[in-house]
Amino acid sequence: MFPQDESDGSSSRSSSPDRKKSKKSRRDERKEKKRLKKALKKEAKRERKEAKAKRRALKKQEREQRKAEKRLRKQQKKEQGRSEPAAIAGADCGVPLDLMNTQARAPETREQYEARQAVVRRVVDPETGRTRLVKGDGEILEECVSRDRHLEINRQATAGDGAEFQRKTIGWKFD
Repeated sequence: MFPQDESDGSSSRSSSPDRKKSKKSRRDERKEKKRLKKALKKEAKRERKEAKAKRRALKKQEREQRKAEKRLRKQQKKEQGRSEPAAIAGADCGVPLDLMNTQARAPETREQYEARQAVVRRVVDPETGRTRLVKGDGEILEECVSRDRHLEINRQATAGDGAEFQRKTIGWKFD
């Protein structure tokens, strides 16, 4: 089990102080090596933790920056939307944007629907140049006018139709 001391040739176990010292020094070396290894692991773990914290902080900062940019874009779009309706109102003759947006939201109540349908507005059709009365979501109403006004509307419409015909047939010559 224990190595024998070859110098004295006896079969008894001898524990010389040198052997104890070397055993102790080897044990101390192993302990020191273990301690150093543990310290290195601890340092590496601390560095990883710091790097992770930095990455998280950077991601959080980027996320906040994206949110701020998104809020700014929304605000600019909202402000732009406020300034445009006055210009667009005259040329609009299709389905109102409000209606398109309401379809995306929750269903409206009967009162809201009836209130929206009760609104009558005068719209200029950009293609023909005629004005029409539009009720609610797009129902075109027949306008009751006097005989003189009716003749004037027909004259304007005929002139508009003639102008459109000429625009389409420019370059054609009649015999």
